Amino acid sequence: MAIAGKRTAPEGRRKKWGGKDFLLLALIVITVASVGTAIWAVKTRSPAAQPDKQGQEETAEPVEKLTDSIDLPGYEWIPLVSGKLEQEQTFPNPPQNFCWIRVSLLLEDGTNLWTSELVAPGESSAPVVLSQTLEPGEYKNAVLKYECFRMDDDLSPLNGGEVHLTLRVK
Repeated sequence: MAIAGKRTAPEGRRKKWGGKDFLLLALIVITVASVGTAIWAVKTRSPAAQPDKQGQEETAEPVEKLTDSIDLPGYEWIPLVSGKLEQEQTFPNPPQNFCWIRVSLLLEDGTNLWTSELVAPGESSAPVVLSQTLEPGEYKNAVLKYECFRMDDDLSPLNGGEVHLTLRVK
């Protein structure tokens, strides 16, 4: 209520924004956006992501080839997708090997689920294409069979190996 001749202060006086206030607000917004982007990038990054090395010059020293032994990768288990013949799984022939490798995947009863083409040292097989679909579950005592061959015209057989593992089908 105003008395004649006297003025009262308006309720809730507003402070005028100066250049410093605007700059502070802009800095806060940029900081929050940067932190949010960094958190999003870390959470969505694939842990297995590898940079694409195609087209890049190799700078590592050459791998020393084995001459009296063959390196065969071992696995405790392999993931597969139920109801699908085409899988993403591949199998490498380590670069230090001096031979071709053919890989087969068998069930415990000897059923051949898949056999690769010959895989050169330093290469990986094509993705697995199963001969039959599998139901979800664990298939214990499956076998990953490695057959090894000389890199000659006769493809002379060399020692191979078998790895007993579990197929985890989801």
